[in-house]
Amino acid sequence: MTQEEFKAFSYEIINWGNIPISSKNCGVGCIFCKVHRDPILKRFPKLPEITMEDLFEGFKFINDSHNFVRLGAGVMVAAHTDPYLHPLIYDFIKTASDYFPQKKITTVSTGSYISEDKIDYLLSIPNFGIDLSLVTMQEQRETIVPRPTRERLETLLREGPIRKISLMFTGDLDALKRDLDMLIGLNWHIKAREILVRRVEYTKFSPDRLNEISYKSIDGYESCVTYLKANYPFVKFTVPYLSDVFLDGEENEYLTQGKERLKTLKEKFKAESQQHFNVICPESSYIYFKEELREFRNTDVYLVKNELYGGSVTIAGLLNHEDIINQYNPTATNAMTVLPYEMYDHEAKEITGRHISELETFYNSKIWKA
Repeated sequence: MTQEEFKAFSYEIINWGNIPISSKNCGVGCIFCKVHRDPILKRFPKLPEITMEDLFEGFKFINDSHNFVRLGAGVMVAAHTDPYLHPLIYDFIKTASDYFPQKKITTVSTGSYISEDKIDYLLSIPNFGIDLSLVTMQEQRETIVPRPTRERLETLLREGPIRKISLMFTGDLDALKRDLDMLIGLNWHIKAREILVRRVEYTKFSPDRLNEISYKSIDGYESCVTYLKANYPFVKFTVPYLSDVFLDGEENEYLTQGKERLKTLKEKFKAESQQHFNVICPESSYIYFKEELREFRNTDVYLVKNELYGGSVTIAGLLNHEDIINQYNPTATNAMTVLPYEMYDHEAKEITGRHISELETFYNSKIWKA
């Protein structure tokens, strides 16, 4: 790798725990794939197929506190690929397993390129499991995943070392029920660590054929979640925004994280009652946080919508300086600005590469990454 490529390679590992192994195009053609339309990904160079020596170099950047090592496509770097396109992927998995015997080794894949004759080999690796992006096995599969390889997936679902299975709610609850009943019939509600249902999201860069499915998914998602909680309590689901319909239930990780964040904020606001705080929230948390923090007279809560991506994007990790500068106009002077720490990488840069000091200078304000 060149110096620029290695910097991107290590960046992905440090920030997300992913070891990106190649930028080779997956070619499956999922309509929700962002890699050809997301302009932010152009910040980083494409990577060649890494070598075993590169893999060992990557191990040096794995965070000791993480309980997993993920091989394959990255979040920001080499987001184009399926790990099983790399000719050394099976060797990489075994090497990572031996090097990190106490961590979970995983790959995120559609399953399209996993060799059936390698399933027994993968099963022999005790701390390995596949995060399978199944999407759906119902009628809409060919619309969403143009190259579906159904037979290979059926074999993988019967025999493979699957750790997690992700489904997408396309707006058709009956189709989702059939997918879940199929997985139950194969005992994946017992064998898999997690079955996750996702809402289909869209951005201003998405194609029209995705938008049509996404609109239906979003319109019916609250009803879908209500049904899942009543009939499939073992199924987890993504939470697009903090709301009662999503948050009731002690096992919900988003509720736990939201409460922990609020506890941290409230303790500081109470301890520093003479300091004014301006809390910037994305759409996912704004209403919930505004209500929870209304008791604090030294606090204002501001909404910043994501105009960079638009569409249904609501999460904190995609907040960016341009949207903040365009929308956040504080009234209190000498206030401390509170931002979600998910906005920034290990270099204190947001998703477009702009440093936190830019906001400190622009607003003449101290910033607390909460």
